[in-house]
Amino acid sequence: MEKKATIKEVAKKAGVSVSTVSRVLKDNPNLYIRTETKKRVIRAIRELSFKPDIRAQSLRGVRTWIIGLIIPNLTPFYDQLVWELEDVCHSKGYGVLICDSNNDPERERSYLDLLERQKVDSIVISTVGSNEERLRQLIRRGTPVILADEDIPGLNVPAIFAENYPGSCQATQYLIDLNHRKIAYISGPLKVLSGKERLRGYRNTLRENNISFEKKLLKKGNYSYGSGYKAAQALLRESKDRFTAIFCANDLMALGAVRAIQDTGGQVPEDYSVIGFDDIYFSSISYPQLTTIAQPVRKMAVKIFEAIREEMEENLSRGEKRYRLSTRLVIRQSCRAV
Repeated sequence: MEKKATIKEVAKKAGVSVSTVSRVLKDNPNLYIRTETKKRVIRAIRELSFKPDIRAQSLRGVRTWIIGLIIPNLTPFYDQLVWELEDVCHSKGYGVLICDSNNDPERERSYLDLLERQKVDSIVISTVGSNEERLRQLIRRGTPVILADEDIPGLNVPAIFAENYPGSCQATQYLIDLNHRKIAYISGPLKVLSGKERLRGYRNTLRENNISFEKKLLKKGNYSYGSGYKAAQALLRESKDRFTAIFCANDLMALGAVRAIQDTGGQVPEDYSVIGFDDIYFSSISYPQLTTIAQPVRKMAVKIFEAIREEMEENLSRGEKRYRLSTRLVIRQSCRAV
C-alpha cells in the first residue's frame, strides 16, 4: 500500500513551516501569505499527492457539537435508543439532530446529504440498506460514521449492535424447553442485520434440537404492530392446529400477534405461547405481560458515544470494529409449558 504524504513532508519540500502549509490549506483571505510562498506550497502538495485529513482539520478548527442520528422509524425500540443516546450526548455537551428515514433508502440518502451539509461532528445511522457507497463517500471525505443496531461487512467504521443470533437462539430454546415442538416464526425485514440474524438463530436452534423447519410456519413482517397482527392472522387461518407457540422477531409484532389471537377467541398463553425480542416498555404493561429478549439499549447508547469520541481523535488508528452487546431472557406471562 502506498504511503500517504504528511503535512510535515509538504512543509519540508516547500521549504516552509507546518503552520504555513496549514494556513494555505485553510485558504482564508484574512491570513496573508506571500504569493510565491503559496505557489511553492501548492506545487509541493500536487507533487506529493497530499490529501489533508479532513477530520483532523475539523478537530483543529471549530466543532459543531452536533451528532446526526438517522433511524429507520420511530418504533418504541428506536424511541428508547434515541432517548438514551440523546441523554448520553447531552451530558457530554453534544446535541443530537434526529432524522427518521421511514424505511426509505432515498429518504435516508437525502438525510445523509443534509447532515454532511450541516457539518455535524459525526453521523450515527441504523441504515435500511442501499446506501453503502454514499456512506463510503462520507468516510473518504472525513465524516466519522458509526453504525448503530446494524452492520455492513467491509465498511471501515465502528458498528454497535446486540447479539441478535444468540438472543434468537435463547428465545427459541426457551420455547423448546417448555416442550413446544411446533413453533411459528414472524420475521423482521431480511435486508437488515437483526432480521437476518434472528431468523438464522430460530432455524439453527430448531435443527440442533432435531425439530423440522416448516416453511408454512414462517411469516414475514416489517417490525410494525400491524404486520405482526396480519402475520398471526394468516398463521391462525392457514395452520391453526400446526403450532403451539409464536416467536416474533420484535416485541411490537409480538403484541400484534397476541391481539390477533385474542380477536379470534384464543388466549395467551393458554392456547398459544408468544415470545418477542427487544423488551420495549409496553412489553411489561401489556396483558399478558410479554416474555422477551432484552436488548441493552443504555449500554448501546454509551458505546455509540464512546465510538464517536474515538473516531474523532486525530491520532487514533481507525478500522473495522464490531461491538456486540449481550442480550438476556426476560420471563413474564406470555409463555407456558405444554
